[in-house]
Amino acid sequence: MIKILFTSIMATFVYADFTMIYEMDSGPDGKLEEIIQYRDAGHVKLSFRKAGEKEVSSETGQYIIGGRRYTVLREEEKLIYMDMDKIDKATQELTEELNVSKEKGQALVTEKPFFTILKKGTAKTIAGIAGEVWQVESEEDGRKYQEEIVVTNDKEVVEAMHISLWALNQFGEGPYGMEIDHDLETMMLVTDEYALLYAEGMVFKKLDKSKIPDTVFQLPKDAVNGMKSLPKMDREKEDAGKKLLKSMLE
Repeated sequence: MIKILFTSIMATFVYADFTMIYEMDSGPDGKLEEIIQYRDAGHVKLSFRKAGEKEVSSETGQYIIGGRRYTVLREEEKLIYMDMDKIDKATQELTEELNVSKEKGQALVTEKPFFTILKKGTAKTIAGIAGEVWQVESEEDGRKYQEEIVVTNDKEVVEAMHISLWALNQFGEGPYGMEIDHDLETMMLVTDEYALLYAEGMVFKKLDKSKIPDTVFQLPKDAVNGMKSLPKMDREKEDAGKKLLKSMLE
């Protein structure tokens, strides 16, 4: 669904570079701003910062550079990067070698939208974007909750949200481990024509269409290849690791 929508949106997208920011509650860490910087399908950066900071707090995050996916982490004050395309390829090759299907045992689940719309209400503007207050119901751990959210059919925000969800899906999770699944997609895009501006613990902050510096879409200069620092295993340990992995996947 996201892939099809992304293709059709890009055919009519009215601007190239954009930066979209949402503020989210993050428990003990306070409030964090999730930042999605996009130029095209080959140049994307996903990162976060503490709310109120003017600059991204670090160069960590997830990148798409020249169509390749990278994750940049900080370990013991050192920046490392991981080539996610190489990791996925190695994982796929190992899965095939072990003759294990990643989809084995997965049950088909009928998915439904995260929110059930109960009532559409008054107009409300958030961060300069015209929105509507909707009363909705959601379910978590078998319990149903009702709340008021604010959504918008602003064309540029909705298009940016479609593209942002496509980018997040390239990694399967957000910059700080937030799982990207059907629930999140249908929470952020309440319908194909309405994007979320506000819900409890989350609020839209900005959609900036200014040109993004080219350096944003480059790996940090002092980041080192994390794959090169992995410990080498002898044949016995490698075979034991494969045996353990196969038992976990089966």
